[in-house]
Amino acid sequence: MAIPIRRGRAVGITAVAALGLGALGAAPALAAPADAQITDAVVLVETLDEGAKVTALAVQYSEELDFGDVPLDPDAFTVTARRSGSTPGNTSTGERTVTHAYLSDAPQRSAERAGTSGEWVILELSRYDANAGVLFYTGINNQYPLDGAYSVRQTEDLVGDDETVPARSTTVVNTEVVRSVVDDFSVEQWTGEGSDFAYRFFEPEAVRDGEDDGRLYPLVLALHGSGESGTDNAAQLLANRLVTSWAEPAAQAEHPAFVMAPQRHPDLSWQDEEGRAGLFAMVEHAKETLPIDPDRVYITGLSLGSIGTWNLLIDDSDVFAGAVTVAYGPGANPGLAELVDFPIWQFHSEDDRTVPVQGVYDSVTALEALGVDVVQRRWAGNLPLAEAVALQTEQRRAAQDIGAHHLVTIFEAGTTGTPPDADGPSIPLSGHFSWVPAYNNAVTHDWLMSQVRGATQPVTGQTTDGFDVEVSIPETGGLAVAVGADRVSLGTAGLETGLSHLAASGDLPTITVADTRPADPGWSLTAEVSDFRAGAAVLEGRYLGVTPRVLSAAPTQEVTAGEPVAPGEGFTEGTTLASAAPGGGRGTTTVGGELLLHAPTSTVPGDYVARVTVTVF
Repeated sequence: MAIPIRRGRAVGITAVAALGLGALGAAPALAAPADAQITDAVVLVETLDEGAKVTALAVQYSEELDFGDVPLDPDAFTVTARRSGSTPGNTSTGERTVTHAYLSDAPQRSAERAGTSGEWVILELSRYDANAGVLFYTGINNQYPLDGAYSVRQTEDLVGDDETVPARSTTVVNTEVVRSVVDDFSVEQWTGEGSDFAYRFFEPEAVRDGEDDGRLYPLVLALHGSGESGTDNAAQLLANRLVTSWAEPAAQAEHPAFVMAPQRHPDLSWQDEEGRAGLFAMVEHAKETLPIDPDRVYITGLSLGSIGTWNLLIDDSDVFAGAVTVAYGPGANPGLAELVDFPIWQFHSEDDRTVPVQGVYDSVTALEALGVDVVQRRWAGNLPLAEAVALQTEQRRAAQDIGAHHLVTIFEAGTTGTPPDADGPSIPLSGHFSWVPAYNNAVTHDWLMSQVRGATQPVTGQTTDGFDVEVSIPETGGLAVAVGADRVSLGTAGLETGLSHLAASGDLPTITVADTRPADPGWSLTAEVSDFRAGAAVLEGRYLGVTPRVLSAAPTQEVTAGEPVAPGEGFTEGTTLASAAPGGGRGTTTVGGELLLHAPTSTVPGDYVARVTVTVF
């Protein structure tokens, strides 16, 4: 039979891409390798968990280089950053640490770092450098001017299989700046009802490309904190990943969506009457003019933006389908009574000295007094990403199991920071920065994007399908099993040696699980069987047993078959057929096995049918 396969989620690899650069430098006529020299440089900026940093410099040569299998030496280059701030304290000139060097045919980073030819040399720079950031703080975040701020020299020979590019004393400064993801946002100004707001706006790729297939997309309204207030209409995308995490390639591959990111002028407010009116009007205008699903408009905010989020929800939660609030709790606000069924996930660090966590605790007490189930968890805010994803997945499932709309995650004192990765350890951050572990976890995005306005229960995010199992018990005692459209003949029924039951067996149809989620949180494949029925006659489903087997899996997967279930025990309550550990589920797995039926000898003859429901989550 044909088993419907769960539709997998697309994998995106974030790369810092040079968009719309055009010709960055005309190459001269073909020259000997020894004549190759640096002609231009492009600064590549990426908004990381801890804020935007210059993560690479793309260096253009006067001709294409080819070094075969010989890797480039990062120490062959000297990169210097000049940061000009408003005071001597935030002004500096110093070298950057080059961590990786490789060739490319375009001014963009590569996840493989394996390019061996091209006219561009990509110099990846350490995120741990003290002078890596692109912002300086004076009560609000300000941008360092980056045009011409980076210089590069090739200080040692580059030696390949068949050519050598000698070191040169020439210093070249960058002429371009590319901000990954940020440059994909348009620059907008709202001048309609309520307060005026400068804002950035992101459109899904299909909309940008002019496709019109009738599809409607979600909209995320993201409200920044006080530090991102200003007039540059950029700090809200550079200071943290509140905004960009929803627009990054991996996130858009999983959940294509519009993203609206207004910037609060220092003299204006999210929460005053004019500010709220302006935000509501901006959302309504977008819904009227763009292919936006009115039942999937979401809101999220951090710190001051979280205050604004709560105020908007208390004003009119009907506009939104769900919310993520970070680094602010509303306390025992009377308006919580209007939000008992509204999906909200709160995040906070218990050692936040800027906005104390007590406001979250008080909101939980107030919600529980209203009879609301609140699913709470607590863990370290600097865990490796796979561990954090597993914990947050468990919390989400716990909420789904009881139909809870309110979730609260608290990060332990002294642990707020970036997750460690292959390039280095966790970077400790202020306890106020709970938005780092909140937004770098794909479960946050998956949960919010699963909410639908007016839904009576949270969308579970699991895929369910199934197949029928037919058992025929004719007057002659013969048995047959058919699964879906493919019938399995079990031959003639016979009594077991002990004369205690009739036996039939067959193969479990092949079930395919395809998991392409970038976060790789793991999965569980379960099955449960209903009772068999033949007219008014019933044969309990517990008489059907199963022995699951993993038929195939990708080399990188960690998939385990479930334990056998004997006939008589039955798999009537969600038996695990197979499961994948966090970090070991991405890929395609096929599962099969054997079905074994032991029917009592007293079973009334007839053609029996049961339904086996298969669920992957």
